[in-house]
Amino acid sequence: MSRIFLLLVAGLTPTFAQLPDGLINTQKEGEEPPTPAESLAAIQVPEGFRISLYAAEPNVAQPIAINYDDRGRLWVAESFSYIEWKRNGKDRILIFEDLDRDGVFDKRTVFWDRGNHVSGFQVGFGGVWICDAPQLLFIPDRDRDDVPDGEPEVILDGWSTEAEHNFFNGLTWGPDGWLYGRHGIKRPSLVGKPGTPDADRTPLSCSIWRYHPVRGDFEVYAEGTINPWGLDWNADGQAFITTSVVDHFWHLVPGARFSRWDNQGTSIHPHAYDLMKPTSDHRHWHGGETERRQAGGHDHEGGGHSHCGLVIYQSDAWPERYRGKAILGNVLGQRLNMEHLSRHRSGYVARHGDDFLKSSSPWFRATDLKQGPFGELMVAEWTDFGECHDRDGIHRTSGRIYQVSYGDSTPSSDAFDVAALSNDDLVNLLDH
Repeated sequence: MSRIFLLLVAGLTPTFAQLPDGLINTQKEGEEPPTPAESLAAIQVPEGFRISLYAAEPNVAQPIAINYDDRGRLWVAESFSYIEWKRNGKDRILIFEDLDRDGVFDKRTVFWDRGNHVSGFQVGFGGVWICDAPQLLFIPDRDRDDVPDGEPEVILDGWSTEAEHNFFNGLTWGPDGWLYGRHGIKRPSLVGKPGTPDADRTPLSCSIWRYHPVRGDFEVYAEGTINPWGLDWNADGQAFITTSVVDHFWHLVPGARFSRWDNQGTSIHPHAYDLMKPTSDHRHWHGGETERRQAGGHDHEGGGHSHCGLVIYQSDAWPERYRGKAILGNVLGQRLNMEHLSRHRSGYVARHGDDFLKSSSPWFRATDLKQGPFGELMVAEWTDFGECHDRDGIHRTSGRIYQVSYGDSTPSSDAFDVAALSNDDLVNLLDH
């Protein structure tokens, strides 16, 4: 690896707004993160790549999830409620726009700022879908003016608010048009439409679930692992998830019943004859409970046991050798791991590749990844210190978004809107 940086305005992004009032950093006195510029300088990417600081505090903090809309704009969810989950109504959904495509945002809009337990979101079907335990919310914006048309609508409820870092999260549109989400192992949930009796609700433990935005159907898609925090599809429409503590990578087979963490916790299939095994043939940590929690202490294996975010890279904006590779965030290892996927018998195997990105800062915490419309990789970075469970305190007033691109070319700054295209134009985009 070599350090190839795109340093814009000394690594600083434009300042347009401030963080919510009343945020309290509970990190120990004297423990302060590096500046955004120092954090950028601490990151290494492969030869030929460039990385820019897309946004940083005070414009964004505690970014727990990112997504793109049909106009190529980056949306960000900020979680100021983690991990106590006090209902303070400060969690937010932001919209960022890079008008000149230089890797640094130019416009910032606050779409919504009254969340209580925001852990994921997605844009589509006339509004914004939000994980805000105990509810799955929908905020309509059918005129697409970035202002909610009304109060949030409760689509489903019953998700646990006592699951700590194993809470329900996501969301991701599948190629089948369903809205997919994830759920951890620590506390089960009993999910249904508001007012549904317990006997008619769907029980969830660690699992992948999905919701149909037109029919309103809700179901468990696959069950098991421990705490999934990444989901993406390859070019063949096959889904994969990343998780923590147990093996980190899984081929998401519909109806699968995966192995679990020491087979503990409530299972909705307690009498399964055998449980499916992970897709990865390796782990990114070794040793016992104490050893594997030493941040950055397992460099050769890949950094650590906790993973967030997943992109299976599909654009031709990067060299061919990256096509179809799985890139995932390693929270304790201050890096992005890369897996090589290949067919194996009736499924796949994920083999360990060179780490794609590494930071020398112990504050680097990748929480989500997305491939952008021009082939760029966006990295949401929590910027915190200590264990991934944040038992040591939380630094709420920091957070960064990075953009990783290849080569020196800059994408066209012409605006686009996929929703305004004709059917013929949409079909042509399938080959883009």
